[in-house]
Amino acid sequence: MPQRAAVNARRRPHRNPFARRRTIALTLAATLAGCAGLDPLSRAASDRLVAFDFYWQQLATDYPLFGQQPVAWNELRQRYRAAVPFAQQPHEFYHLLTGMLSELGDVHVSFAVPADRFAAGDTAPTSLLDVDGFDVMPIEGRLHVTSWPLQQAPAVPEGLPLGAGYPELWRVEGFPVVLSLIDNLLLGPPGTAVELQLRWRNGALTRHVLQRPAAGTERRTSPLGHLVRNGDDWQLRRTQPFSWLEVHRLEDDLPMARIDQAIDRAAASDGLVLDLRANLGGRWSVAQSLVERFLREPVELVLAPPHPRSTWFGLFAVEVFVQSSWQPRPPRFERPLVVLTSALTGSAAEHAARVLQRYSGATVIGERTAGAEAVIQAAEGPDGGTLRFGSTRVLDRTGVGLQDEGVVPDVSVRLTLDDVERLGPDEAARDWEQRLFDAARARLQRRRGPQ
Repeated sequence: MPQRAAVNARRRPHRNPFARRRTIALTLAATLAGCAGLDPLSRAASDRLVAFDFYWQQLATDYPLFGQQPVAWNELRQRYRAAVPFAQQPHEFYHLLTGMLSELGDVHVSFAVPADRFAAGDTAPTSLLDVDGFDVMPIEGRLHVTSWPLQQAPAVPEGLPLGAGYPELWRVEGFPVVLSLIDNLLLGPPGTAVELQLRWRNGALTRHVLQRPAAGTERRTSPLGHLVRNGDDWQLRRTQPFSWLEVHRLEDDLPMARIDQAIDRAAASDGLVLDLRANLGGRWSVAQSLVERFLREPVELVLAPPHPRSTWFGLFAVEVFVQSSWQPRPPRFERPLVVLTSALTGSAAEHAARVLQRYSGATVIGERTAGAEAVIQAAEGPDGGTLRFGSTRVLDRTGVGLQDEGVVPDVSVRLTLDDVERLGPDEAARDWEQRLFDAARARLQRRRGPQ
């Protein structure tokens, strides 16, 4: 059987006691390469290995959750790294890297590189999400396919009832599907095939292949489906007799002064619904600033950094303990408060929901949140990519955090696969919105008391 092999033999510039042994090894490697037909690595392959090792090491050093994740990180490095030199196109390497990160199953892990890395030359990449008729929707925290291109739907496995035609997108090109990383796997050279593995309601797995669009489109849909809001980062709408404030992300450019004014206006209504369903998180300080408007007393949270111990010039060890104190910020909002959550409410938005629930008397309505607890760390790679992951755990004073557990709602109002199969995706989303509205109104009226 024909085989191809590559050797990555690069001498390090510094000397050490094993220099002579390394020289012999390199000479032997070069000899073997000539005698056995081994090819030296190309510059591009060597650069990809450097980038791969950088991202792997960032997580190996600073990711705090391996104890909770049944993942053999060293074994994953060995397995995925072996395929890196044989990636024939740039997108193949980034699919490999994304696939390894997806093995963590953590929506708090994301990876971004310029989109043009997913196609060669001057060709613009395209995404399967831009195929006309192909639609996805997160249901109960997992991505499901809710529509297929004309005459390209897969066969439904035998034994499923009528209407059970919304399978979970289980794997793409053999890699696990994680909502924070799936965009990378669906992006690639125009017109190329994408292999999907689908998991149906009865547990059956099937394979299906679709083609990326032949050219770029203006469609650019999101895997968040019904949770995607308009282009604004926030919105206040008056829904008699109470106010409804949507906050879609928590970033530094969020206009907190304007949001404060919106909260002031809401104080004249019968209560406020704070909608965090589409909020995947953001900056810790922004979440803190938002929440402090509703606090009655100071709240202390404990931060557990990945490396609490350090050595000072080799002379003595220092162990760091960190507390984050959230203080009431006047004028405090005095009216009844409801917080809406979804299975994708994550990170700083989860902590906002939990602090409001526990310390401000807010009623949380909706779905259990994502369980993405830690404060985000960003690492810029040698290839220009950016890896983001949770590195500093956030705990209350009992040592309990939200990782994998999320915020448990006081009133559960869920969008389920049963709902989607019964009503269809669009109507199910509208029905969920109405049920949330009714539950929020009932709770606010009860909290307001008789008039």
